[in-house]
Amino acid sequence: MNNKIIRVSAITFCLFMAACSDSHSDDSTVVEDTVVDSGTDDSSVDSDELVLDVDATLFLTGENVSVDTVSCTLSDGTETLCYEITSKHTATEHDMGPWCPETIYDTAENGGLWFDNGEINDLDGEFILNLATYYDDPGFKMYEDDGSVRRMETAEQCAQGADPNIEDEFTNMCAQCLPEWVSTQVSYLIPITPSKQSESVVLSDGPTLEVQGVEYGPTVRGLAFNGVRFDHPADIDIILAGYQIAPVDDAGGHVNNSLGYHYHGDTGMTTRIEQSDGHSAMIGYALDGYGLYAKLDDEDNEATELDECRGHTDDTRGYHYHVLSLESNEFLDCFYGAWAE
Repeated sequence: MNNKIIRVSAITFCLFMAACSDSHSDDSTVVEDTVVDSGTDDSSVDSDELVLDVDATLFLTGENVSVDTVSCTLSDGTETLCYEITSKHTATEHDMGPWCPETIYDTAENGGLWFDNGEINDLDGEFILNLATYYDDPGFKMYEDDGSVRRMETAEQCAQGADPNIEDEFTNMCAQCLPEWVSTQVSYLIPITPSKQSESVVLSDGPTLEVQGVEYGPTVRGLAFNGVRFDHPADIDIILAGYQIAPVDDAGGHVNNSLGYHYHGDTGMTTRIEQSDGHSAMIGYALDGYGLYAKLDDEDNEATELDECRGHTDDTRGYHYHVLSLESNEFLDCFYGAWAE
């Protein structure tokens, strides 16, 4: 696949696929006792004026991720410098998968997670067995008489079964694409110095969820430090309309047949930059250059006084965002910063 730069006008359909075990163990890479700052004496800087450049050294560069500096134009017309982050969408800190259980007798460790209606469910065999009851719809029967779960087993099935206009042969199928079936490389532009705007811009939820006539920001919310993208919400209604389930793994990610592995929620398994003041850990950068932080702090408290984009300012981190948790099917739905077009 040719490299491409994600732009506002580039809207890709991402089939919502996910899975996870019931252990929810934290296998994340953690940088201990760190506060990301600009090296400026915070006591002499007004927090409203504190603007931190993107720290490219936090990305796990190597075989799967590279960072270059390029010229770019932001959505407000500013010509500036951006980091071009090229990613193969491969998680290096945690396992990718599993997603769909093999039989209705499998336990949670053999399957992933399915989130809907604000709750997260272990996608074990029993959940598959009881889908008709869970959704009060007798049309669900995602298993054969011998107890085997109907799931995507080949790259061809992954490509054909991910169409929103689903064919009958792919109904009642657990949708999963395996990382080895997809080879992808995508480049993303992030302004090195973020530029806050006077008004927020609503982010795209993908073509199946957009409202005609509305001008949206990017579909991609940001990047984890491993280069895997934090993506727009999964269109669960379209998935369920095809009598499918598309789980995520313990890390909140699954594989799209064209995009590769990506996240639909933060579960604490990606690299996290812990903050020495007890503030929520940093988990990546939004595409507008502002830092992305976990929902909860060290004492499991949620940040207060967040704006409509889930952002606020403090004297150490400047303006930054706090993401939602996995069951919300969203990280954040608007930007206050200009992004690269």
